[in-house]
Amino acid sequence: MRPNLPPLNALRTFEAAARLLNFSRAAEELHVTPSAVSHQIKDLEDRLGVALFRRAKKALFLTEAGGVLLQGAHAAFGALSRTMDDLHALAHTPVLTVSVPPSVAMKWLVPRLGNFRERHPDIDVRISTDTELPDLISGDVDIAVHYGSGDYPGLQAEQLVENSVAPMCSPKFLAGETPLRHPEDLSHFTLLHDTGGDEFGNPAYDWGTWLAAHGISNVDATLGLRFNTSADVLNAAVAGAGVAIGKTALAVDDLKSGRLVCLFDAVVAEKAAYYVVYAESGSNQIKVVAFRDWLFREFAGE
Repeated sequence: MRPNLPPLNALRTFEAAARLLNFSRAAEELHVTPSAVSHQIKDLEDRLGVALFRRAKKALFLTEAGGVLLQGAHAAFGALSRTMDDLHALAHTPVLTVSVPPSVAMKWLVPRLGNFRERHPDIDVRISTDTELPDLISGDVDIAVHYGSGDYPGLQAEQLVENSVAPMCSPKFLAGETPLRHPEDLSHFTLLHDTGGDEFGNPAYDWGTWLAAHGISNVDATLGLRFNTSADVLNAAVAGAGVAIGKTALAVDDLKSGRLVCLFDAVVAEKAAYYVVYAESGSNQIKVVAFRDWLFREFAGE
């Protein structure tokens, strides 16, 4: 059980008196009367059952017990002061909560967050991965990157980037004994299927629809590997597991680096796009505007 600690005010009075070794100067520092300091010290000594000060002529000295208590008081008040500094810093560090789909976080946002932190080290960024648009008005999320139609009543929505889809694979599939050069060649390769998320009825993600639209009848669209996130599909394609129909906006780094290549000149624009979405009040918040502007600068450079 925690021992009965003396009142904090009494310890504060003792610390000042012990540090200054003068009750009158301690009273000035604490904005009280010397009599009040004397009473606080007397009550503290009675509570502890030990003398804390020794008086000799006109000088004031600490007893051994007083020295022990002063050392503990210094440590305690120092720790408390540091805690208050931490709380002050926490209260004055803007916290920005950003909602993004899991695949956007993995394939695009996280690799670039260091750049934002360098520009805005004073903003504490927290990432929430969501497939649905969160409550941006009364919830904890400040801004979102959302894949959808852009029709979000009561919210500010700006198109960040259009998206297209295309068959894509590791460049190693373009050479070898059975090179992948024409849609008919897909019969020799594993199809990678993206089964996650709402694609707004866009048939471009469905291998069966894509193959039928291109008149390909020798490839069984029911076979292959299935993944529930777009990022997993792209990562599997980079690893050489098969051929994906991937989002070009998400695959931008893989395509630029040559880890993936688009096939057959078959890039198809999607109905949906990526939007920056935030509450109307967000336009008056420095942290939201800073992140919004940074997003547009980053996508403009892609």
